[in-house]
Amino acid sequence: MRTLSIANGELWLHAEGTASRQIESPFAKELIERAAQSRRNTGWKHAPREGQSGVIPSNSLWGRRSGADAGPMQVRFLHACRAADDDSLYYVLSVGDTTGVFRRHLAEDREVRLFHRAGWECEGFAFNADDRRLFIASRNTDGTAHVEVYDEDGNRTGVITDGDCVDASPSLVPGRGKTVVYQSSGVARHAQGGHLVAIGHACINMLDYGSGRLDTLLDDRHHDFVGPRMDTQGRLFAIRRPADKPVHQRAGTALSDTLLMPFRLLKAVFGYLNFFSMVYGKEPLRSSGGPRTPELDQDLGQLWLHGRMIELSKVKADPQHGGYLVPRNWELVRIDRPGDAPEVLAQHVAGFDIDRRGNVVWTNGYDIFTLIDGARCGVARQQQVASVAVL
Repeated sequence: MRTLSIANGELWLHAEGTASRQIESPFAKELIERAAQSRRNTGWKHAPREGQSGVIPSNSLWGRRSGADAGPMQVRFLHACRAADDDSLYYVLSVGDTTGVFRRHLAEDREVRLFHRAGWECEGFAFNADDRRLFIASRNTDGTAHVEVYDEDGNRTGVITDGDCVDASPSLVPGRGKTVVYQSSGVARHAQGGHLVAIGHACINMLDYGSGRLDTLLDDRHHDFVGPRMDTQGRLFAIRRPADKPVHQRAGTALSDTLLMPFRLLKAVFGYLNFFSMVYGKEPLRSSGGPRTPELDQDLGQLWLHGRMIELSKVKADPQHGGYLVPRNWELVRIDRPGDAPEVLAQHVAGFDIDRRGNVVWTNGYDIFTLIDGARCGVARQQQVASVAVL
């Protein structure tokens, strides 16, 4: 089994008996080189001014960086899936503010750009090898997201879902060429302004876009079901996690916020004074434990995963995560027949996929496993694995 993984924004190919291989994008390299050349040509316009007045430099005060010091454009792979054969794949790539869909031919080491747009957000996609169509969940300007259909060359041919909802993670139903399963969440809007104020729990829908028939397979207001997949036997797989409670139902959270308020205020005041101590005295107020190093102060950032924001700096310390990327209650479940109770196959599941024989590959965010006939086998270990796919 060959497996694709997106770890820390990088795309990797894993195959049994060989070393993992990183897949890089020529398009991303070209954009980065253009941006670097532009900075070199116009860097004088953004050079820091001499004789800058004031005790605190404006760049330090407001956190701004000069054009010469600006870092390179951020490159992140967002989604990947198998294409028409074993040696080709599709992926969604973000470079700076630009996001695009690409096809990669591994044997030829050739990349084909289908399309790219500025400010575009993709919520998952799948490829139908039978009729050579791509199904892409695209975010709209009003906060909704719907599943669109493209041909294999990136030409948009239509939209198959609609409504005031967020549709994401489409996947094909094996043996049914015009049927997809996907997750869907309703949205709540402000009564007067009409803007989006909340997103409901995620249920699983199955759509036959040939006949227009829509069935809801899983719906539980206490849980989200995300990233659905079906195998050749008609069994449904998905990640189950507790749904976010509305604000007015979070009594425990409100109580803890009230109790922790004095400590948070003291922390904020200390941080404010520590900033001025660093500016004027070049020394921090906290000196115990040795000098501070950049590694200790680095911001590990955030990861947007299945509609939830993961605070990477809190993963290791949070007992619910247990050292994994997602909490224990993110479970991979399987439903053999409609109406059956979900069977839990694994916990701490950040992403998964199913091959054509019904074997499962999944990740807890740091390890990638295969699940074949109930036996678990390790594939690779990486950092911040957001998704996996079978090639």
